[in-house]
Amino acid sequence: MAAAASRFHSLWSASLAREWARLRADRWDLAMLGWIPLVLYLLTWWIFSAGIARELPLAVRDLDYSSQSRGLLRMLDQSPGLQPLPVASDADALAALRAGRVFGILSIPQHMGERLSRGEHVTLGWAYNAQYPSHTGAMTRDVRAVVATLSAGAELQGRAKRGSAGVQAMQQLEPVATRPMGLFNESGSIVPSLALPAVWSLLHIFVALAALTAVGRELRNATVPEWLATADGRLGVALLAKLAIPLGVFLLQAVLVTLAFGALLGWPILGSAFAMALGTLLFILAYLALGVCVVAWSGSLRSALSACAFITAPAFAFSGQGFPMRAMPVAARAWAEALPLTHFLGLVNNTWLGGAPLRYSTSALAVLALFTVGFGAAAYLRLRTRVRQPGSWGRT
Repeated sequence: MAAAASRFHSLWSASLAREWARLRADRWDLAMLGWIPLVLYLLTWWIFSAGIARELPLAVRDLDYSSQSRGLLRMLDQSPGLQPLPVASDADALAALRAGRVFGILSIPQHMGERLSRGEHVTLGWAYNAQYPSHTGAMTRDVRAVVATLSAGAELQGRAKRGSAGVQAMQQLEPVATRPMGLFNESGSIVPSLALPAVWSLLHIFVALAALTAVGRELRNATVPEWLATADGRLGVALLAKLAIPLGVFLLQAVLVTLAFGALLGWPILGSAFAMALGTLLFILAYLALGVCVVAWSGSLRSALSACAFITAPAFAFSGQGFPMRAMPVAARAWAEALPLTHFLGLVNNTWLGGAPLRYSTSALAVLALFTVGFGAAAYLRLRTRVRQPGSWGRT
């Protein structure tokens, strides 16, 4: 046993040293493991660092010019998410909307102040560019809140003039009320809901590419005999040593991401830290296995890179972060379920941000483990045949 362990350690060390030498000789492969992912993670956070969209421009067409309309403009201006821009005509408002200078148009009708003072109903026109749902959804919420505040104030004044006390007037105004309460992201920040998943999505691309290129270069350069000779012909040892450096590097990057979002940005893991740690490990292992599987079955580095891009690049769009999976067609949802990223982001949402304990994470962890074993087995079995076929080497 001691001799076998010593022999394994010797082969492992030699294979690992060969892989490190290969990486040091190729600055771009080394950069794809190092500074390039880190720069993109930082860039992604910087893009969404504002957290909440602020000062989104809207055109305001005021046909009333009353104290009430001026008060409405002040309230819109005081709303942090809105930037009202008065316009002189409907044509100017529409031109600004089409040019992208504003995302919505609020029309204040004539005699609004007089009609409010008489207790009459007033309708404000709110037109928005539905091509930008993320913009206009937030703007519509803010505009409704401002208008509701103005409406409630006008109604309370009217009821007070008719002799109702303040508390009584409020109860008459809103006999049934709701008390909204945001959970897990009370501020509505897009950092945990968009920036964090986007960073993990970048990570899974780099993981798959690292495994794919590491094995694919051996096949393309026809250096398989030298690669296996370092491990005394043992494919398992050679493959594990080749993936050991990417595994260690990306695990370190995952720790940095966790510390950055948890400690620096104020989004700590609320649920089971063990589930997140194990899920992250399985997530990285699954995509390392996927990368090897793709290149082993394609036999061509170029074709494998294309297939990897097809699988990983649009994966975020299928993950349910931007559009509910339940609303997707059956085929799209099936594809989403076949991607490890979908299940890992579900784990992030439920465990990291939602505070779910370990027992709620077992299904996601089991699926990630199945991906790891399945892709790993398929990659090893096909690669074992590929390394015995010199005629399949050297393909670009």
